[in-house]
Amino acid sequence: MTAAALGLMFSVPALAGGPDVPSAQVVGLAQTWVTVLDEDQSPVADPGGYGDPEDDTGFKLRRVRVGIMGKNETVKYGITVGASAPFDVVAEAQGSRFELGLVDTYGGYSPTKGVWVTAGLQKVPVSREALTASGSLGFTERAVSTNWLTPGRDLGAVIDYRWKFLRTRIGAFNGSGTLAGDDNEGKLFAGRVEAKLGDGAVYRTYGSVESFTLGIGLDGWMNQELATSHRGFGADLIVRASGLAVLVEARQTMSEPTEDLVDVPGVFVETERQGLMAQVGYTVGSIEPLVRYSIFDDDLGVEDTGDVSELMSGVTWHGESDLVRAGIGYALRNESGPIKVSNDTVRAWLQLKI
Repeated sequence: MTAAALGLMFSVPALAGGPDVPSAQVVGLAQTWVTVLDEDQSPVADPGGYGDPEDDTGFKLRRVRVGIMGKNETVKYGITVGASAPFDVVAEAQGSRFELGLVDTYGGYSPTKGVWVTAGLQKVPVSREALTASGSLGFTERAVSTNWLTPGRDLGAVIDYRWKFLRTRIGAFNGSGTLAGDDNEGKLFAGRVEAKLGDGAVYRTYGSVESFTLGIGLDGWMNQELATSHRGFGADLIVRASGLAVLVEARQTMSEPTEDLVDVPGVFVETERQGLMAQVGYTVGSIEPLVRYSIFDDDLGVEDTGDVSELMSGVTWHGESDLVRAGIGYALRNESGPIKVSNDTVRAWLQLKI
């Protein structure tokens, strides 16, 4: 039904003398993880903390995507289905499972040069690392701070405006996390402003750039759920020079229960969370060594509760046209709390992308 609706939406302007529908391009992504070593394999000792995928030694299909997309100067569309494994044991306990479903389903129109209006299931315009495609991530995974402090995807509309070196995105979404229709009067609103200097890409780190490239972003969002109110903001920076790529991002969110409780709130008192990530990589031919540090504080008002830091280091090999990636890395994880549990991981990954 979604594909038919998109087809109808784009066929009407074409029949009326409007823009032509761009041809469809098949896209696909498969990311497989291989846990070579995991210090925490005892079910009793599982910390259940943030940033812990809890992958014992073995194989894991982290993500799979397949779909079609098309774009020309005035029209764009995309329909992608897929599945993802839970980011960590906390997400798994909250009910996230590896189930096939819609990932992106959107249609966009450009009424004038530099302006796009896109509606459908899409990413909320927040966080450079969150907006970076999964297939362009150096470690095939985002930092723990990004995973827990950004809204992700939702059903809504985004206005995207570019002027010279500036880019502004404003979006309104259901904020309810369901595709069957909004279940409350609250909405999720988000805005992002970016500045870019240089000709290099600012949403990937692999490769060399011909000239110095700098990207700076500021964003904010708020979401009124049934029983919980959320708001957050962040800033990010990417610097690229020759084969060097440096990415830094800081985020903070505030959550509090609403006055009229009609559901179990996500928090019972006002809770402030914050996170930071910094990644440095350098491309040498087809090799990209990377180091990333990320930290997430689940509650600034409570010491050593839900805090986690992770130092990830590794190297990724990129095949011709970046269709294939393979890498290996070591995750040094430190979870604060009264009981210390060794929880470091050695992980390898293989990625196929079309």
